Formats: sequence, C-alpha cells, structure tokens
Amino acid sequence: MQRSQARPQRRYLLHPGKTRRRRRPKAATRGPDYFQQKRHPRVAGSDLATRRPLQQRQGARQALARRREELRLRSSELRIKIENLCERAQTDYDSDLLALYDDYEDDRSTDWTQMETQATELRKKRQRMGNINLEAISEQDRLQERFEFLSNQRDDLQRAASSIKNTISRLDTTCRKLFTETFVQVRDNFREFFRKLFGGGRAELFLEEGVDVLEAGIEIVARPPGKNLKSISLLSGGEKALTAVALLFAVFKAKAAPFCILDEVDAALYENNIDRFASLLKEFVGSSQFIIITHCKRTMAIADLLYGITMQEKGVSKTVSVQMKDLSSEQAA
Repeated sequence: MQRSQARPQRRYLLHPGKTRRRRRPKAATRGPDYFQQKRHPRVAGSDLATRRPLQQRQGARQALARRREELRLRSSELRIKIENLCERAQTDYDSDLLALYDDYEDDRSTDWTQMETQATELRKKRQRMGNINLEAISEQDRLQERFEFLSNQRDDLQRAASSIKNTISRLDTTCRKLFTETFVQVRDNFREFFRKLFGGGRAELFLEEGVDVLEAGIEIVARPPGKNLKSISLLSGGEKALTAVALLFAVFKAKAAPFCILDEVDAALYENNIDRFASLLKEFVGSSQFIIITHCKRTMAIADLLYGITMQEKGVSKTVSVQMKDLSSEQAA
C-alpha cells in the first residue's frame, strides 16, 4: 500500500568539513531518575528509593574510616610526644615521668595558671644559673671530704697551739722563778768573790727596771777598795778582768760546769792579783776541770799538767807535755 502523502524531507545546510550533530535535551528537562534509569535500565523507581539509605551508610562509613585514620595519626603523634617528654624528663631531671604519673592524683582545686607561672619563673632562674655541672655532686663529696680533713687538721693545730701556749706560760713562770733565785745567788757569790779578788771593795748586780725579768738587761756596778761606786766601764783593764773573773766564778758556784776554758785571763793582772786569782781557782778544782791558756809563770805553777808548743825546727811545731806533780816530787827528792 502506497503512502498517501509523502513525509516532507528536512534539509540541513552544513558548512564544508562539518558533520551534523543531534541535539540532546538539557539536563534541566531531564527527570531525577534519568541517570539511574540509564545506568540501571532494569531497576524500577521503587528500587532506587531503597538504595539511597545504603549509599548514605557507605558515605558515613567512609567518613568514619577517614576519621579513624586521622585519630590514628593523632595518636601516633601524641605517643611520640610522650616518649620525647619521658626522655627529656629522664635526661634533664633524672625522673621517670611514667612512674610519677602513676602516683599522680588529679586535684580539681589546683590553679594550673599559677603553676605555669611558677614553672616559668623557675626556668628563668635555671637559665640565669647557667649550665648545669653534672659533676657537682661528686665535687661536693670531694670538697666535703677535703673540708673535713682540713677541719681536723685545723682543730689539731689549735689544740697543739693551745697546749704550746700553756707550756710556754708554765715555762715562763718556772724560768722567772729559777732566774730570780739564781740571780740572787749569783749576786751574793759575786759580792763575795769580788772582795776576795780585790781584797775588799763592793760589787752589785742590778736588773733593768720596768722590763720583764727574762728580757731585762743586767747592770754591773763595781767599787774597788779606795774608789767611789762606779760603772764597770770606767775601770782599768786589770780591774775589768778581775771583775769578770769574779762574775765567772760566781756563776760557777751557782751552777758548776764539768770543765772551763780560760784564755789569757791573767794577761792584764799584776802579780798580787795573779796570786789571788790562783788561790780562787784552786777552790773549784775539785768540781770542775780548767784549761788555761797563759804565758804567766805563776799561773803555770798551779797547773797539774802543762802542755807547750815548741818549734825546734823552722816550720815544724812540736807539743811537749810535763806532769807538774812528777816534777815537784823529783825536785823534793
């Protein structure tokens, strides 16, 4: 059967090199189920309504997964910070932060603002103190040991000094007493021997006044027969020698010595004074030995043993000894 009326043909004018495209309806004219029907052509409109909650749950699940990942990363960061804080506390303060946290009790009344202010002030003080000396404790122990040692030494020295001072005080007292007693005895002996050597006269010993007895000077005053009382510095050489001999024998009588050496004592004496000196010397022969260096024959005559130095040959000295007792016995025979 032939068509009664022919369909009018549409003609399109195309530019050279271009093809004809069919226009699709705009998205605004498409219904909400357009894409769902295109993807799932077999799904009816009621099935699409049931899948929407499932998609929402999947979205919530994905959000929870992202949140869980964020929390996991945050937990790792906090764990690293805790480890760093524990290491710093152990290194800087020698404290176990975890052990301290176990004993920590949360007090709601704690003013954390004030605690932070105090912590800041303490940090500033520590910075002003400078670097921390890790050997301070050991150095303190060594210094304490050194201090105790030096303290003991100081105490020993103080005790020793106190003991020495007490000993010196006792010695000073004893020396003053003995010196005073000996001085009185020597003064009396000096008076006696001075009269024997000079055949009279007067002699005195005086201590310097206003000075400690142990540090005072001694003044000798001698008055030979027929002369006024005067200082020993104004006497002649022979008188000075006899006065010194009288003082020497006065000391010998107070405190005898085992031996005594007299060098040219009689050099300035006259013969009469030499005889008095020899007679006084004989009184001490029984308690002391005397070595006398002299050129006086009268003094040699009272010796028990005589030594002489001769030079029979030039440049050659020879010692000669003579027993005076043997010589006197031979002369008597």
